[in-house]
Amino acid sequence: MNLITVQARVDAALEAILLNDRHLLEYDVSERCLAARLSFYLQGVFPAYSVDVEYNRAGQDPKRLQIPEQCANATNDKGKALVVPDIIVHRRGKDGPNALVVEMKKTTNPDDLGCDRKRVQAMRIQLKYQFGVLIELETRSGHEPSTRCVEWFYDQASFAAANRNPWAHP
Repeated sequence: MNLITVQARVDAALEAILLNDRHLLEYDVSERCLAARLSFYLQGVFPAYSVDVEYNRAGQDPKRLQIPEQCANATNDKGKALVVPDIIVHRRGKDGPNALVVEMKKTTNPDDLGCDRKRVQAMRIQLKYQFGVLIELETRSGHEPSTRCVEWFYDQASFAAANRNPWAHP
């Protein structure tokens, strides 16, 4: 799968949220509710994959990443940092393939995107997700509901090689 295809599919899912679930953005419902709705639309555009919300396993084991403790968004019963991504597009099981990891942030959430960014980057590298995206959802009162992809994560060298124009001068 290539970046252009993945971006188009994510954009289609975000358009579906705006079209069908605008009410959820207008009333600033929980991020978990919005993630569930987005996963529903992502499943429609990634039919060959499983799309899961807050999937906390890497095979049978809980997802653990080498990230700063303050960026873990869950802990186990011993207080060890765990990572629970908002949405993943993958084939279940430890071998994957792992296609896409999604972290979402509502505009009403005062936290910055720093830890979300670290989680996506770590999942891409350590758990071998091909793509990652940070999505912002406009949920503030008095603002027009909207969605946007803030940042994409992918292997830029592979993308450049796949999209190199053979006729261009080096």
